[in-house]
Amino acid sequence: MATEESIITVGEFKRMLKGCNDDVELYFSGLDFYRLKMRGDKLLQVEFNQQVYRNSEGNIVVDNLE
Repeated sequence: MATEESIITVGEFKRMLKGCNDDVELYFSGLDFYRLKMRGDKLLQVEFNQQVYRNSEGNIVVDNLE
């Protein structure tokens, strides 16, 4: 489950991108972007080809699904 500190609004993200040309590339630190998916009415999830989650200690874990 997402924590409050790991969520930003679409408006905040758009403001961060303000001034960037359409041909500017986004880099996701080695993760392979897959898609955007709506989860309910007010949550847009960014999905990658890797599974990214927090383990029981709170550490971020990345598993390749291929």
